[in-house]
Amino acid sequence: MAGVVLALLCAAAQDQQLGARTKAMGGSYTAFEDDPVLVWLNPAGIATQPDQASIVYQTYTAYPTREDPGALPADPELFSVEAETVLPDPEFVPSYLGFVFRLGTPESPMALGICYARPYLLHYAMHELTGPGETAFEPRFGVEQSLSRVRVAFAKDFRFRAAGEAGFFNHLAFGAGLDLGLERWRFTDPDGDRTGTSLALGFGGGVLLGVFHDPDVLTFQVGAAYQSPVRFDFAIDPVRFPAFDMPEQVNAGASLYLHGAVPLRLTVDVQTLAWKETAQDPSFAGYRGFRDATNVSFGAEYRLDVGANVTLFPRVGGRRFEAPWADPDDLPSTGRFKLVLDTDDDVFSLFTFGLGISWTSAAGKVRSVDLAGDTGGDAFNVALGYTHEF
Repeated sequence: MAGVVLALLCAAAQDQQLGARTKAMGGSYTAFEDDPVLVWLNPAGIATQPDQASIVYQTYTAYPTREDPGALPADPELFSVEAETVLPDPEFVPSYLGFVFRLGTPESPMALGICYARPYLLHYAMHELTGPGETAFEPRFGVEQSLSRVRVAFAKDFRFRAAGEAGFFNHLAFGAGLDLGLERWRFTDPDGDRTGTSLALGFGGGVLLGVFHDPDVLTFQVGAAYQSPVRFDFAIDPVRFPAFDMPEQVNAGASLYLHGAVPLRLTVDVQTLAWKETAQDPSFAGYRGFRDATNVSFGAEYRLDVGANVTLFPRVGGRRFEAPWADPDDLPSTGRFKLVLDTDDDVFSLFTFGLGISWTSAAGKVRSVDLAGDTGGDAFNVALGYTHEF
């Protein structure tokens, strides 16, 4: 079938959350406080952490356009696509690399965090519009973008009760970071490809409140985090050649730790992403633009001691993932280019799962390896992380 609208998918079937542990728990991370990935996810959560580092590799979903010229010269061209699980290029660069350095004391905890984070790998196929009212779209154009940030963050925790003391409202942590946004862009054109890079500043911050703590019963925390948009100064005109900024992101979540006989952690998160502001308005009337998205996540983590110094952490989660379009049969446009892809819906239900193994060295330092996967999108994705306490 000529002109089939099949192509590359962006975030619709990808969980853009970073970290193997967070991915396994559906991306519900805002009220964590014991993972170095929080330098990016919620910097308030690093305030009480020891000196440690984390590295994460994870896959993304891509839909490379496949073109069949036909058996005979007179046959029309056929376009098709199949979802693929890919690592970003170059493959040796991780999706996340972060460090936490403890600065304070147990009575007055504070920390410095430094990280590189790549939450978005966008890969779109597009049709060039020539005016309103078009009904046939062919994915002859494409844009690929790697959107990442380098962050330096500081966090401080304020104690309202002594460590280990039971009661309500035991601590409040604040964290903030300054970012250098990095963008690498490639536009695929039948007349010749174009590439470019750009830098811009951004910021992020978060808060974490200990609502209740009893070391023999449970711990309940709530958190919120904000990631600013990054507006890149592109070397090209985004109307003539589509290019996307990094979206604004707001998260709110809670975590419940059950202690004692059932060592279980439960998490829940709500996230909003301002996709609408990342792209240009359509150049012609009658075409949709991108929309903002709201995602809901939940997760569970069970602690299982299997040896004197070894602990397993089975994890599961779920995620209601909203695509940045309202109608899968009428996809959005940016400038004079319309997104072309094969998608079944505007909302995806992802099931996530994973396993962590943690051990303590002879010097009393904790190490951990975490593996995660998700399904329910158009391709299966995985994440692998390693955390090392110094």
